[in-house]
Amino acid sequence: MLINQAAETGLDDDTPWTALYERTDDGHGDYVSEVRSAVEYGLHDPRDSMEMACAAAETAGASVHALSSAWSLYTPQDAATVASALFVQLRHNADALQELVHSVGRIVERGEAELPAPAGPGQPANLADALATLRTVADTVHKLVDRHASTTVRALHAAPGTAPLPTDVHETVVAVAALLAERHDQEVMLNQHHSDGAYEDADEDFGCGCTITITGGGEEYTFHRGESEWSLTRQSEGEEQPDGSIAFRTWQTLSTTLKTAHPQQLADDTLRVIAADRA
Repeated sequence: MLINQAAETGLDDDTPWTALYERTDDGHGDYVSEVRSAVEYGLHDPRDSMEMACAAAETAGASVHALSSAWSLYTPQDAATVASALFVQLRHNADALQELVHSVGRIVERGEAELPAPAGPGQPANLADALATLRTVADTVHKLVDRHASTTVRALHAAPGTAPLPTDVHETVVAVAALLAERHDQEVMLNQHHSDGAYEDADEDFGCGCTITITGGGEEYTFHRGESEWSLTRQSEGEEQPDGSIAFRTWQTLSTTLKTAHPQQLADDTLRVIAADRA
């Protein structure tokens, strides 16, 4: 089993701290693509500005939710990538606050709002005070990012880790089988579809053909990878077909879709399903 002990790609002095975010961002996800499509289509009116700001707030909240998961990160290098992205987010937020000041300024220039003198002691804050606060917060955030982002991201990226990370889907199945054999109190069998070393990852979202059979509580489970997901089927839920094969209309999807997921995460999910069935 491959043991991750250091960063795969060094973050040398000539590499900016934003590089981790940029590398990951280039090839990931529908969420990023949708935002970029919106920007390319055009953001021109108050509705666009408010909706994008609200979407950014929701995205920040979603990051909190994602990081709260027990398996949110596997290695310090994962943490470095997230830190890189979050510091970029902070910098963009500071830029947005500055642009908000400019936007209000344009309203004033059009004569559609009046910019008063700053409020005196004991008086409620007015438009001038609000703009001053926005400038101060933006400046403070920019200085914090400039001072801390690079050293923090680099320290996380350089930290050694010992996560058992497979390099392909076959290594994942084999590692999960080994963990289940150690922890499960009944029979666990790795069903090899090909000989060791014969699998070539075609970068598709299917498995290598190997499965794991787990016996537990009078039920037989099969751990396998299907279309972009890891799942368990229960033998009792299978339907025999005319050709003698077994088809399943239902299955238990596990918590991660990564082909090279942490084997412990998949083993924990599997044992949790079996324990729930026994209860």
